[in-house]
Amino acid sequence: MRLNVKINLTACLLFTAATLLNAQNTVQFYVATGNYKAIIERLEAKQNKLTPINTYYLALAYMQSGYPDKAIDCLTASTNPLNAQHEDLLGRCYLSTGNYPEALPIIKKRHTEEPLNVANLLRYAEINQFYKEHNANIQLLKLYTKTDSCNYNVNCLLAESYEKVKRTSEAIATWQMLLNQQPNNQKIAIRLANLYYNDKQYVECHDLCVPFIERLNNNKNFLLIAAMANFKNGSNHNVVVMLKKLEAQGDSSFLTKKHLGIASYRLENYDNAIQYLQKAFKLKDNDPEVAFFLGAALGQSNQPLDGKFYLLLAQELIKPSPALMEKTNLKLALMHFDSGHYQAAIDYYNEAYSFAPSNHHYLYRQASICDYQLKNYPKARELYQQFIDVLPNELNPKKGNDLYAIQLKEVASKRLNTLIEEAFFRNGI
Repeated sequence: MRLNVKINLTACLLFTAATLLNAQNTVQFYVATGNYKAIIERLEAKQNKLTPINTYYLALAYMQSGYPDKAIDCLTASTNPLNAQHEDLLGRCYLSTGNYPEALPIIKKRHTEEPLNVANLLRYAEINQFYKEHNANIQLLKLYTKTDSCNYNVNCLLAESYEKVKRTSEAIATWQMLLNQQPNNQKIAIRLANLYYNDKQYVECHDLCVPFIERLNNNKNFLLIAAMANFKNGSNHNVVVMLKKLEAQGDSSFLTKKHLGIASYRLENYDNAIQYLQKAFKLKDNDPEVAFFLGAALGQSNQPLDGKFYLLLAQELIKPSPALMEKTNLKLALMHFDSGHYQAAIDYYNEAYSFAPSNHHYLYRQASICDYQLKNYPKARELYQQFIDVLPNELNPKKGNDLYAIQLKEVASKRLNTLIEEAFFRNGI
C-alpha cells in the first residue's frame, strides 16, 4: 500500500514538473516567434507570482507590444532582485519613454559593468546626445573604436557628435570612412554632401554627388545639393543642367526657378533669366535676390526701364545691406543710361558711391556723362578733378582694381587738361 502511494506521488511530481517545463517551453517558443500577445495572455493574470525569467518575458512582451509603461511596472513591482538582463530591459523601457533621469543611472551602470557591450554603449551615447554632452560622447565613442574601429552605429554617432561641436574635419573624415565601407549608402552620402556644402567645399560636394546622380537615375536629393554647390562655386552651366533635370521630373519649386533664373542671368541668357525669375517672383514676391536679378535681367531687354520697379523693390527688401544697395543703384544707373535718362543715371551712380565710397570709378562715370552726354563741362571738370584727388597716391599696377584706377586716372587727367584749355580759349579771348 505504501509503495503504491510513493509511486503515485512520484508520478504526480513528475507530471507537475513536466507540465511546468512544457509551459516554460511554450513561453520560450512564443518569445522566439515574436508572439508577444500570446505571452501577455498567458502570464498577465499571474504577474504577482511569476518566476524571474517569466517576469522578464512578460515585461519584454509589454515592451515589444508598445506598452513600455506596463513593462516598467512589471519589472519594478517584482519582489525578485533584478539581474543584468532585467536591468537592461528596464533601462531600455525608461529610454523609450523619454525618462532619461531614471534611465541614465541604470544604463551607465550597465555600461561600466560591460564596457564592450555595444548596445549599452549606444544607449548611453543616446542619453549624452539628448543632454548635449557631445564632448563626453566623443571620448566615450572614441574609446570604443580602439577595440572596434568599424562599427557602423558607433561611428555614425561619433560623426554626429563631431558635427555638434564644430569639429568639421573630424566629422568629414568619419563620414568618409563610413562611405568607403558602404559606398552605396545614400544616407551617409547625402549627410557628407551636406557637410561639404556647409563647409564651403563645393567641388568635393559636386564630385561626391555626381556618381550617385548617375547611378540613381537623377536622384532629386543629390541633384539639388550638387546644383546648389555649383551655384555657390560659380559653375552656372552645371547649375542649369542639374536644375533642368529636376524640372524635367516635375519640380516647379521656388528654389529651382530662382536659381535657374540667376544662373541664366550670369550666363547672359537674359530671356531665360526673365522667364524663370518672373515665375519665381509669382511664387514669392519678397525675395531680394529674385527682385534684384529680375530687375537686372529686364534692364538688358529692349525696355530696360521695365526692371526699375524690381530693383527699387530689391532696395527696400535688402536694407540696410551696403553691398547690395550699391549693386542695385549701379544697375539702375546703367538702365537709365541705356534709356537716355542721363541725369537719373548720374544720380544713381552717386547713390552707389555713397554705399561704396572706396569705388571711386563712380565719380569718373558721373564726370564722363556730364562731359559727353550732357555737355556740362564745368560739372565734368569738377568731377574729373574730384576723382583724381580721391585716388590713393600709391597704386599697385599688379592689382586688377588698382590697374583699372591708374588707367582711368590717365584718361581723366588728359580729358581734364583738354577741358581746361578749351575753357580758357572760350572765355579768355
